[in-house]
Amino acid sequence: MRFGIFLPPFAEFAEPRRVVSLARQAEESGWDGLFLWDHMLAAPGMAVADPWVVMAAVAVTTTRIRLGALVTPLPRRRPWVLSRQMATLDQLSDGRLIGGIGLGDDGWTEFSSFGEAADPVIRGQMLDEALELLQRFLGGEAVSYRGRHYTVNAPPLLPRARQDPLPIWGAVRFPNRKPLARIARLDGCFPIFAASGGVPPPAPADITALHAALMDLGARSDIDIAVRAALSVEDPAAVPETVGALQASGVTWLLEAFPPGAPPDRVMSVVSNGPPAAP
Repeated sequence: MRFGIFLPPFAEFAEPRRVVSLARQAEESGWDGLFLWDHMLAAPGMAVADPWVVMAAVAVTTTRIRLGALVTPLPRRRPWVLSRQMATLDQLSDGRLIGGIGLGDDGWTEFSSFGEAADPVIRGQMLDEALELLQRFLGGEAVSYRGRHYTVNAPPLLPRARQDPLPIWGAVRFPNRKPLARIARLDGCFPIFAASGGVPPPAPADITALHAALMDLGARSDIDIAVRAALSVEDPAAVPETVGALQASGVTWLLEAFPPGAPPDRVMSVVSNGPPAAP
């Protein structure tokens, strides 16, 4: 199992230098990855940084940790532009990028505020088309495509990413199983479980069921399953057992989650203490 930080670049963490400093500390403290939320808006009045610009700064000041946006809502991105950003960042980081894609939602009016499609059915159609285009561009193909939402006739986009293929994880709000057929063709799954207040660890039984469903849909046996949890607020004595149970259920990445507006001193303290210990 690998351990990462899952951070919204909001409020005080909308300052890129603060995130860069945090990333350096995460690498020194033994964490394996830093993953940023990808949003346009947050709560009214809360600052939001662009995660791709921030990750570029992190890439040139770290050497080991993996980077990624969890998750980028493809329906509000042009897949050819995103493919250039991903390939460029993967080159800049020497092959440390993990792509994260999802449907997104309009909870903070991030679609409707800008006149974009808010209907989840329409966004689902756009996601499927955009994902195919993204993968073809990242694969170095010339692309001729005519779909319901995108029309493309383009030569290969170069340079390609350092990784071949560049890993992509897909998000799902579990137990919704409709997106799993799409995710089963990807390199990883990022399940989001309903939670009030903090982010408790998911039930291992849910991960086992998720993994079995992905296998039934033809997913590769080593597909990554990355889950978020605020283990830093759990009983420390129970954490090793929780980590062990999640690992046994199929979790390959455990991400320490922080809420929007988390105090920077607390976040830095958790990061400095290093990842939780497995049993």
